[in-house]
Amino acid sequence: MTEYPKELKLKDGTVITARPLEPPDIEALYGFFLDIPRYDLLMYKDDVSTRESIESWFTNPSYKKLVQLVSVKDTEIVAKGTLHNEGLYWSDAAEIKLIVHPDYRGLGLGSQMFHMLLNEGIKKNFSKIIVRYTVGNISFSKILSHYGFEPETVLNSYIKDENTGVAKDLIIASYNLENWARRFEFYYTMFSK
Repeated sequence: MTEYPKELKLKDGTVITARPLEPPDIEALYGFFLDIPRYDLLMYKDDVSTRESIESWFTNPSYKKLVQLVSVKDTEIVAKGTLHNEGLYWSDAAEIKLIVHPDYRGLGLGSQMFHMLLNEGIKKNFSKIIVRYTVGNISFSKILSHYGFEPETVLNSYIKDENTGVAKDLIIASYNLENWARRFEFYYTMFSK
């Protein structure tokens, strides 16, 4: 990942730095997750509201992510994205998880980070990328639609919101990257300027 750190320019002109997640980021990452609405964290299997859970990402040898990126404004983490194949049974598939701080949503940061994670998936020769999200995540749905992802399945009432007790549907979408590399190279060229 020699192309990092990378400067990202948001729609409002703010400049953010995208770079790999590092062990000294534990405190900032913990603070980041505390600022995220609880319902946005339902996709994580770990309880990211605890310091222990975040620390285990760095200390647990069985926790292996292929790519972990954060976007930073000054010293504050404003987005985190991961490309991993942990828990997937197919060696040619990977999953992307992405979360953006509410103050930075709608500014193009999620799109740019998603794009970088897709590019990492192509470089690692994955043929399928999977994403999971809850109904109502409009910003993420727009990003997925832009890149051609289609929902493949809906797990009805699969996740229970701890605050409200309401069960939410979990949507699983994927995209086949095998025939998409040329299209992606075009977009990568556009975003890299």
